[in-house]
Amino acid sequence: MGLMHTLSIFGIEEQYEYLGNGSGSMTSLPMIIIGIFIGLALASFGAVFNKRVLGDFVRKLLREDVLSAESAKTLAELNYQRNPAIRSGVRKGVTLRRVVRCREEEEYLAAIEAKQIEYEEKRKNDPSLPRFKAEPFRVDPDQHHFYIPEEIKYMADVKFEKKGSTWLGAVVFIVVLAIAFVLLMWAMPYILSVLNDWIGWITGAGSSANTPIT
Repeated sequence: MGLMHTLSIFGIEEQYEYLGNGSGSMTSLPMIIIGIFIGLALASFGAVFNKRVLGDFVRKLLREDVLSAESAKTLAELNYQRNPAIRSGVRKGVTLRRVVRCREEEEYLAAIEAKQIEYEEKRKNDPSLPRFKAEPFRVDPDQHHFYIPEEIKYMADVKFEKKGSTWLGAVVFIVVLAIAFVLLMWAMPYILSVLNDWIGWITGAGSSANTPIT
């Protein structure tokens, strides 16, 4: 029983009269399984990318003790000015920005906070004034300075530890996952048949128990 045959039977809900109930749930089951497979594959490569590519930049900051705004350095000073992944990461990447700070951004936010407090005091005397608005800060990877705060250096070190994460390991994981996926899809007709019969037996037993004795 091949994979294509396995996929094709999911559209025939009549084979499993106790499953789906005509709602199309059997038809969507292969897509759910495929979605899980793709999600795990992407997560595997994403984890290696974070540990090895983004983590390389984090470890560089830690090695050079760039742990305060005063010691912050530019990407050029750290030899990452031509790395597109790091440039994107410091600009808008959520993963990297959880541990890496931009000195100019923090200075901007502090200044904006002071202006907002002053402005809100004015609004108390003149409610007609519009609400305070500030332009969002834009990180410039060519000019701005970056560092990891001293208080989170150990967390950053653990989060981006390189050990145990390799591209080969990710590929092997995907191969094993693909084999498991094919085996699951191949066995799915049998699994669904057993589940369908079991539900049918329970339903039949329940119906018999509720039938009044005449």
